[in-house]
Amino acid sequence: MTRPDKSARPLDMANPCLHGRKRRCGRPTSHDTEELDQYLLEIAAGLFVQHGYAGTSIDQIARKASASKQTLYRRYPSKEALFVAVIMDLTSSLLQAMADISLKDPLEELRQISFLKLEFSLRPEALGIYRILISDGHRHPSLLRQVVEAIGEPFHNAFIRLLRAAEEQGQIEPGHADDTTARLLTGMITGWPKDNSLFGEETLETCADRVAYFDRAWSFFLRAVGGKPRTADTPPG
Repeated sequence: MTRPDKSARPLDMANPCLHGRKRRCGRPTSHDTEELDQYLLEIAAGLFVQHGYAGTSIDQIARKASASKQTLYRRYPSKEALFVAVIMDLTSSLLQAMADISLKDPLEELRQISFLKLEFSLRPEALGIYRILISDGHRHPSLLRQVVEAIGEPFHNAFIRLLRAAEEQGQIEPGHADDTTARLLTGMITGWPKDNSLFGEETLETCADRVAYFDRAWSFFLRAVGGKPRTADTPPG
């Protein structure tokens, strides 16, 4: 096997000639740019999960992606910024679900988003990110703060918003639309499954297992807050 020439300059994946398409080389289109952005985030996510935050460098990511460091730095001014972008990408579906909240049936919307959060928390890449935050967060407080501001606070605020709307519409008893209820709900839904998975244990492996666990936890929650669903629950997801 021929050893790679270390003196060769890394390929810049922003160059449209590298896509192997039969078209004129030149300024990349917005579609090319989006594809490259996603590709770089996927490469970075894999390396962060494999080697941890401290064990991953911009050089490694550039080499793995066959891109130049300039390509990365044009998009992300620092490794911290790239790591936060990776997390934002991983959580994009959850963030979009929260952005789409209508408050027409807040208790049902809370149920759906809670199940999405359970599903997300058990994804291998999400567990990898959790491990990084646990092991490296105290060494990089600004990184942890950025993650909390970008992800943790929006999740918590969405739960509070839905709880308040549910209380206003008579779907839960007064006095439960607060931070404590939101944190208890999150802990009950994702606490044990996530913690068990972080230790490498097989947890809620099938969709049926996850639905059964979630339904039981949600039933406990409804009893605690005097929940009155507007319609019969449909399977989450």
